[in-house]
Amino acid sequence: MIRALLYGFISILVITFVRMVMGIIMKEFSGLMKEETASQQPPSRPNPAKQKVPTSGEFKACKTCGTYVLASSAITSGDAVYCSPACKEKSAKASA
Repeated sequence: MIRALLYGFISILVITFVRMVMGIIMKEFSGLMKEETASQQPPSRPNPAKQKVPTSGEFKACKTCGTYVLASSAITSGDAVYCSPACKEKSAKASA
């Protein structure tokens, strides 16, 4: 009985140690890959997904497709509100 408990305890210690060592190896490998990838890529423009996006404000419906967009990021033309330049063009073509 004591031997089984001792084997179980030693197994847990060995597994914990192996996981720790593998974690350290994977972190270092990941860091090397990031450095290598960053050095190979030319500098690019800022990622729009990382820019600060407003999380509150008034929503307006697009005149063309009905999509709701923040009033601060909407494209306006007079009283009309559009979600994108494409919708503004569609509306202009439809009215012409």
